[in-house]
Amino acid sequence: MAGWGGFFFSLFNYKTEKYVIAENRKIGILFRIYQLAVLGYIIG
Repeated sequence: MAGWGGFFFSLFNYKTEKYVIAENRKIGILFRIYQLAVLGYIIG
């Protein structure tokens, strides 16, 4: 029965995402260029 208890407790677990805010302009520009490159690769 110990296995069932662990199963029921795992139903109440949840995950949250972590966000990182980088206030560096160079990193932001590189990130946007990377996003555009990936988008261009997918579309084109």
